[in-house]
Amino acid sequence: MGGDTTAEINFFSHTTDGTAPWMDSNPKLGWTTTNYARTPTRVTIHDLRGKENSVDLDINGFEIVKYDGQVFEVFDDSTEMQRCYYEEIANLLKRRLDASRVIVFNHITRSRGPPRPVDQCDSTHKNPIFYPHVDNDPSGAYFKLKEVIGEEESIKQMQKRFQIINVWRPLGSNPIINTPLTICDYRSLDLENDIHVSEVRGTAATVSIYTISHNIQSAQKWYYLSEMRSNEMFIFKIFDSKLGVAQFGAHTAFVHESVSSMVAEQDSIEMRCLVLYDQ
Repeated sequence: MGGDTTAEINFFSHTTDGTAPWMDSNPKLGWTTTNYARTPTRVTIHDLRGKENSVDLDINGFEIVKYDGQVFEVFDDSTEMQRCYYEEIANLLKRRLDASRVIVFNHITRSRGPPRPVDQCDSTHKNPIFYPHVDNDPSGAYFKLKEVIGEEESIKQMQKRFQIINVWRPLGSNPIINTPLTICDYRSLDLENDIHVSEVRGTAATVSIYTISHNIQSAQKWYYLSEMRSNEMFIFKIFDSKLGVAQFGAHTAFVHESVSSMVAEQDSIEMRCLVLYDQ
């Protein structure tokens, strides 16, 4: 069931109303809506199974790590299990990245098997997003920095390095089969032409993101991890204030047409984390 595959990615083309790009991520809609005209394009998505150590956060914008914590099932909000998982992820990133402080500021679980009904969607329970994007552009990242640690402290931190990191993994006993996550190698993006700023509506999570168009040279390289299970995690960048390293990991869900669709429940969780450094 693993191996490289081909799939359609819904790339940004232009806007349908002639205005600047916008998206509405109000969870009550069930699915994210936009004014994007999309160009579904079939691309090769390379499987990292057996090559998990071949990608690096500062080079490619993402990496794969093992999860050896205590949380393997979907949890309710504001519970002891949530507190435990937030603490686990903060400690993992602090050790792995040699950071001075890590603040997990939100999480979202997504139903990657049968879609979640609209009336069951809220700010922490959503369906996957099927177009490539980056959760914050630089303006959105600085907005989030001020929101999380306050304006006074954020002014000081802007003189040092900070990152926003997404920690993504399956939950539950079933692997992700139907709609895996794919991430683009940062080095393969044409930063002048492939990246487009989009306003975000319907949420307080951010003010603006990047949406991604197809590279006309077909130079983009997309990766996934086949049959990903709950003891495996993607760590990928949303933003990095340090220059000369990968800045982000553009990503999207895709429909894995090469495998038989599973009716069984498949869930993922993503944790958005503010990573602060002393220098």
